[in-house]
Amino acid sequence: MIELRPVLGEDAVELYELAKVRAVTDNLCWDGPESFDEYRAGLERREGQMRRGEIHMFTILELETSSKIGYIDVRPYEQGFIGDLGLWIGKPYHSRGYGSLAVTELLRYSFEQLEMEKLEAKVFVGNQASRRMFEKLGFTHEGTIRSCVRKHGRLIDEWLFGILRSEFLNQ
Repeated sequence: MIELRPVLGEDAVELYELAKVRAVTDNLCWDGPESFDEYRAGLERREGQMRRGEIHMFTILELETSSKIGYIDVRPYEQGFIGDLGLWIGKPYHSRGYGSLAVTELLRYSFEQLEMEKLEAKVFVGNQASRRMFEKLGFTHEGTIRSCVRKHGRLIDEWLFGILRSEFLNQ
């Protein structure tokens, strides 16, 4: 149904229209791209970082149509054995299970290839769809981080979810 492929600068051609939609960016710390050129330059920079092994960022491809539908990444913390997971999926592809499939693939990559011990995901308080997805995949709600993100001029709380390598492998 989906495939994760290392991000390419040329992905901007399809992803830009999906990335600038407020229904997507309202649930992200990032406010979305300022322009197509800025977005493409950012993806080109990340493509180079991915090739050098500095980051782990993937474009999510919907296999049936070969459409690029979003991206997902894991950002290891300084210690290296724990990382933060980031994900967005374009609005036309919401509620189809693509997020769950992409997160499962990223967990497998993180725990098997990167040999990480824990992944964390942060979700804006109130984003019930993302909360349900992470809990369904075995993540534990570890707490609420208060007033940690400034978005559209207001402070927002985040739920913190975590999953250990042993929990994922034992599912």
